[in-house]
Amino acid sequence: MLDDTICAPATPPITSPLGIIRISGPCAYWVVNSIFDRPNIIKPRYAVYGSIIESNEILDDVVLVFYQSPHSFTGEDMVDIFCHGNPIIIRKIIRLLNQLGARTAEPGEFSKRAFLNGKIDLTEAEAINHVITATSEWEVSTAIKQMHGTLKHCIRDIKDKIIHLKGDIESNIDFTEEDLEFITQGKALFHMREIEVLISDLLRRCRIGDRISHGIDMPIVGKPNVGKSSILNLMLNSERAIVSHIPGTTRDLINEIVQFAGIRINLIDTAGIGTTNCELEKKGIELSVKKIGSASIVIAVFDASTGITDNDSEIIKCIEKKKKIILANKIDIASDKDVYRIESVLGNRIIPFSAKMGIGLSELENGISDIIRDEVLEYENSFLADVRILNQLEISQGIIENCQILLSHNEPHEIIAYELQNLMDNLSEITGEISPDDVLNSIFSRFCIGK
Repeated sequence: MLDDTICAPATPPITSPLGIIRISGPCAYWVVNSIFDRPNIIKPRYAVYGSIIESNEILDDVVLVFYQSPHSFTGEDMVDIFCHGNPIIIRKIIRLLNQLGARTAEPGEFSKRAFLNGKIDLTEAEAINHVITATSEWEVSTAIKQMHGTLKHCIRDIKDKIIHLKGDIESNIDFTEEDLEFITQGKALFHMREIEVLISDLLRRCRIGDRISHGIDMPIVGKPNVGKSSILNLMLNSERAIVSHIPGTTRDLINEIVQFAGIRINLIDTAGIGTTNCELEKKGIELSVKKIGSASIVIAVFDASTGITDNDSEIIKCIEKKKKIILANKIDIASDKDVYRIESVLGNRIIPFSAKMGIGLSELENGISDIIRDEVLEYENSFLADVRILNQLEISQGIIENCQILLSHNEPHEIIAYELQNLMDNLSEITGEISPDDVLNSIFSRFCIGK
């Protein structure tokens, strides 16, 4: 338990119907008793109504909930004050709390206290921040599951297997003179491979989650004036990109975030790919080709009214090995035969489309959702993991591989047991059982104030 009391608004500094002020620490109960006009009705885990008083003046009518240690989010005495969401009122109450000795909390300090007091582990703490900052339905859902311990339990199961194996190997050390063998070399190698598979699988699932949390890049590509910007605007239902009949209007990448199948998609309008003498347009084309190369999914647009032209050849070459959705745009001024010719040349199923009329939009959206589910098949079983967790898992993978080498070379069991302990310590850093202060400060400083 920490010896000071902290407070902070737990809602943004904007005008709203309700605002929440959180107080935590050994003096939390005394502080609210000093400013609440009905202190006699305060009791743990009950919402009580009254007024906040300063010098016999009512600052606001509030609802107050007191949580007695250790039955609170932070594990300390904690109070939530629900007041009106006027920033002036919130500032007045915070100033009053400061005068009574409750200092303003640092970013993430409530969650940090919950971690230090054993209410949550580090993976659950980081998941709280993900819930607040998530940009997709998948990220919210996954973060909430991790708040309830999915990643922690996965790591704990791996550690249990390591502990059991380490115990058997150490027993071999203790009973060497009696010529007893608690575990054979073959069986120990089998269990090490089993642990390696579990760590590798966890690392793979974390990498998938890391990739999805940053969003899947999906460029819209095509020759100049094919309708890419109009398609972007249609998908966003807003005039995000400039649309003109003049070819080459888009000369830079325009990036917008949308959701499909609950997954964040970075939808990118690219410069038209074609022949030009304009140096600025050339730079834009270079960026477009580079973005196609790095993207895993591409929306390729062809002009149904002109059919496949020389400018399309470079595009076809760039998207040849890519997962793609192909649109034949401008069907409002083309015939069915024109669309069929494009499909015959490309050898792929295409979606007849009209950005002007909105025709084909639902087919495009369904196609994107389907291809995302195929592309990230196991996204539902993945985890949210930052660089810290990925690094620790990569180190763990290296340690267990080294253990197998040591055992295969008949190295002393003491060395192998020592390496297995290193492995457990490394995994413990993920959950925060072992964590340097600078790591904790780095993690919690990214949280918002009031959480």
